[in-house]
Amino acid sequence: MDILLICNYRPGVGGISGQVEILQRKLREEGHRTDIFSTKGSVFQRLLLPAKLRKAGRRYALFHIHCCSGWGFLPAVVGVGVGRRLGKRTVLTYHGGGGEKFFERNPKLVRHFLLRTDRNIVLSGFLARVFDRFQLPYTVIPNIVELDPTLFRRRERLEAKYICTRAHEELYNIPCILRAFRQVQQRLPDAALTLVGTGSQHQQLKQLSSELGLRNVTFTGRVDNNEIYRHLDQSDILLSAPRVDNMPVSLLEAMNAGLLVISSAVGGVPYIIDDNRTGLLFGSDDSDQLAAKMLQAVEQQEESLAMVQEAHRAVNAYQWENVKEKLYTAYGIHP
Repeated sequence: MDILLICNYRPGVGGISGQVEILQRKLREEGHRTDIFSTKGSVFQRLLLPAKLRKAGRRYALFHIHCCSGWGFLPAVVGVGVGRRLGKRTVLTYHGGGGEKFFERNPKLVRHFLLRTDRNIVLSGFLARVFDRFQLPYTVIPNIVELDPTLFRRRERLEAKYICTRAHEELYNIPCILRAFRQVQQRLPDAALTLVGTGSQHQQLKQLSSELGLRNVTFTGRVDNNEIYRHLDQSDILLSAPRVDNMPVSLLEAMNAGLLVISSAVGGVPYIIDDNRTGLLFGSDDSDQLAAKMLQAVEQQEESLAMVQEAHRAVNAYQWENVKEKLYTAYGIHP
């Protein structure tokens, strides 16, 4: 099948763009002609998107649209509108943990487009509940994680080497991690923290780290998506503290690499992390609780290593071979 993937795409980054890159690669490996149409650009460029997509999209049988809240909903507006006019099969995957608030603020907009697709996909039970509330049809199909056995490193013990791979944006609440790390470092002076990536809060986070008197904090700056595993391999515990989230691939990548994951229990995260079985969860924006979990991870070695092993087994559910059958059904492909 000829498939066009439509999203606010930026090459070499994680999130939706990273998922779309993986999906394109997997579909091409199976013989499908698959290309990416990006809806990113200036305001003027975005005004021209419908005409551009009408011209480019004629060659494809299916539009697979990837969208989220705010400006991230633009691919749905453009893709569904043009797809219907061209008579294309349209499949839409909704990403992001902010869906419920976005739907509440824009119910008519959301229903107008999500009721005009051939199939909607959500990534977790969290968004499934949101779609149920707004009486929107959906199929649950999780994100894809590329599992390479060479990426998993079995650790004999977990050291106080923490890492966060979330963007330096307000949504991901990295100040909570820095405040928690100060408490950890008071007890474990040699503890280290690596903050991978950048964003609008990058300089503020550096300043906060200095104000808190933190040591052994490394800011890597922007890192290409294919370099993430190299940084994960140098750490033992992944930290994630967003205020809202859906199905973050960064957690799955860490589970695949053999790290223990500690995350805020928001949105779809509890559908990925089973607390005290495949990782550790803490209350949103609770730096005291996060610090306690960070200490628990290195002080209770037997329990932590058991969680790492269980998490690595659990992440197999997100392999392409376990996802593609549901995806092909949504596409209308019957191998």
